[in-house]
Amino acid sequence: MLDIMSQAQNAIEVYNSALNVHSANIANMSVVGYKRLDVSFQSIFEKVLSAGTPASGSDNLGGTNPMQFGQGVAVAGVNVDMSQGDLVAANNIDLAISGQGFFIVSNDGGNTNLYSRAGQFSVVSGNLVNQSGMQVYGLNSAGSMVPITGLAGSSANYSWDSSGQLLYNTLPTGYRIAMTYFENPGGLLQAQGTTLKETMASGSAAAAAAPGGTAGTISPGQLEQSNVFYLGETIDTLKMQEAMNGNLSIVRMASDLISSFITRLG
Repeated sequence: MLDIMSQAQNAIEVYNSALNVHSANIANMSVVGYKRLDVSFQSIFEKVLSAGTPASGSDNLGGTNPMQFGQGVAVAGVNVDMSQGDLVAANNIDLAISGQGFFIVSNDGGNTNLYSRAGQFSVVSGNLVNQSGMQVYGLNSAGSMVPITGLAGSSANYSWDSSGQLLYNTLPTGYRIAMTYFENPGGLLQAQGTTLKETMASGSAAAAAAPGGTAGTISPGQLEQSNVFYLGETIDTLKMQEAMNGNLSIVRMASDLISSFITRLG
């Protein structure tokens, strides 16, 4: 009976973790460039009562299948869903990506690169920064990746052409937006704001390049919305709540049986 209560408690904890993930997705559904998290589960089988037996043709005996008890459930993985979000009109200095690419930003002077789909940019103190104030990186005329800096005027003076070239009042600035991609983007780890950082699972970022290659294309004056589907998140949340309620009922039932047994002993 205690095993039953332990299994149910384990399931409640697991489904509560999943509820936290779905809650975070719904909370970020209006955040530009946010990529939802996807939770998967796995069964835990530990108690093997019988490994099964083979059939015997000579004795005309059939075999038996293995017998095992499930021990509970566990979170198999929490992965970043990198599917494309819808594009919406925005300011001239903003950019949206169509494809698998990322913008390259840094919050420590380029010692560490972070990656984002959120192209909500502005000019602050001559630097092109994202909505979190991180430096945005581009390609100079030599094709090297550099911080986009030394800009004059305000954000309203800047726009992009379809090739990703930054324009100042229709004049080229010498910068193009830098983009990269990963072999396994689902392996990226969420970092500050809407940025992601590479892991061993994601692999290293590809060499920075201008739009139009493997990383995808850009849409000037647009932004990519989050890929959170509210109805889907709500349905998943209801399923988690039902699972938690079911396991809570099992805990109560087991507790009542134990109490009844103790009463009879008394």
